[in-house]
Parts: sequence; C-alpha cells; structure tokens
Amino acid sequence: MKKTTILAVQIALAFSLAACSKKDEAPAGTPAASATPAAASATPASLADLQNPDAVNKAVAATLPKGDPATPLNAYRKIDSGHQVMFMYYALSNMPAPYDEIAKTYSDEYRRTSDSFKQRDILKALQPRIDGEIAGAKNGRYVVVDQQDSRLLQRYDFEKKSFALNDFSDDRYTFFNDNSQYTLATTNAADFSAFKVTDEARAREIEGYLSSYKPLRLETYAYAQDADPSNRRIKLQVMKVRLLDARGTVLAEM
Repeated sequence: MKKTTILAVQIALAFSLAACSKKDEAPAGTPAASATPAAASATPASLADLQNPDAVNKAVAATLPKGDPATPLNAYRKIDSGHQVMFMYYALSNMPAPYDEIAKTYSDEYRRTSDSFKQRDILKALQPRIDGEIAGAKNGRYVVVDQQDSRLLQRYDFEKKSFALNDFSDDRYTFFNDNSQYTLATTNAADFSAFKVTDEARAREIEGYLSSYKPLRLETYAYAQDADPSNRRIKLQVMKVRLLDARGTVLAEM
C-alpha cells in the first residue's frame, strides 16, 4: 500500500473518531453541530493535499475541541511554570501519571536524596498533591500566558497598517525554564499574527515603545485543546491577544 494511501486512511479514521467524540467535547453552550462545517472545510481534498504538512495539520486541528469565545478573561488561569504545563499534559493525555518522574522534576527534596526509604515517603506524600494538580488542570483549560519583552513586535507596516508579532506562527513553541520538558504550541497562531492598528496616534505610541526598546507585555488567552504525546506538548487554541504597556494599559487587542 502506498504511503499516501495509508495517510489517507489515517486521516479518514481520525475524522470518523472525531465525529464520534465532538459532541462530548464541545464546550458548554456551543451547539454540537457547529463544529461540523469547519471540520469538513478543513478536510484535505485530494491525495496531493495529504502530502502537504500544512493541509494535514489544519485537518487534524479541525477535529480538536474548541473553546468558547464568550468565556470572560477573568476565568483564564495564568500559566507561568513548566510544572503547570506538565500537569496539564497528563490531564489531557489521560495517561497514568508517572509519579517518580514527576517527583524528580517537581520536588527538590525528592531529587536530591539518595535514601530510597526517604524517597518512598516523599513520593507517598506527593501523590495526593500531584493528583490534585492534574485534576485542577483538567478543569482549568482556559489559560493565559504573559510575555514581557522589548522585541515582541516588528516595526509598523504602513501598507498593512499593522504590527506583526514575532513569535506567532504555528511551528513555534513555548517552554518555561523550571521545567522545559513540557511545552506549549498553538493551532491557530496564523489568525493572530499581527495587530491591526489604523489609529495613527496609537500606532505612533506603539512605534515609540519599539524604537526606544521599552518593554511591552503580551497576554495570550487560549484554550487547551489536546496533548501531543510525541513531544510532550499542549496544543492551544488562541482566543484573544492583548498588548499592554508596563503600567498595564491596553494598547491593542484582537
């Protein structure tokens, strides 16, 4: 059987499985049928499409559960640690938690001791906390990631009247230094690749920050859709992005 034929069968199977589970995974208040047209339109149209990684990725992304755009911003929980990403990964992957491996990353005391009895006692004490963190992550899939830098944006594009975001593309991923084994990636970053700023005064203000290398803040609000076991990565659907100055004033959003 040719490789393209095998891939076609895999994609067809993925869509048949997604159709069975879409109703259960749809967020509250979202009609189950609303996801069907999006999934259908993203389905690769030919075997040639199946050889295009972008087409395949879009088709797979269309099968994932979607966040509710009406979710208030104060319902999003802040993600600022790789440990949080780790707990989210096991919450969404539904795989048994490897307590020993998690403890080595999560607990300095467990990692530093060579006494097997002490390790056993520490691990026993940590298990309820680990279980609680995973359960909390499963019920807290709306997250916000905060970045602060002077190089978040490209300079103003007068033709497009927009500021492009440097790190927004579907092939980029985010990690935290305290636990870099688990990462975050987006499935729709291309939809949020630039801030459209048509007001000249506001565009001048943002350009002023960039030209003087003053730090700006970028808040990315997202819904955790799935866990990718091939690279321990959480797939995020971006819901909203806000640009703020150092005082917390919103300069642009989309």
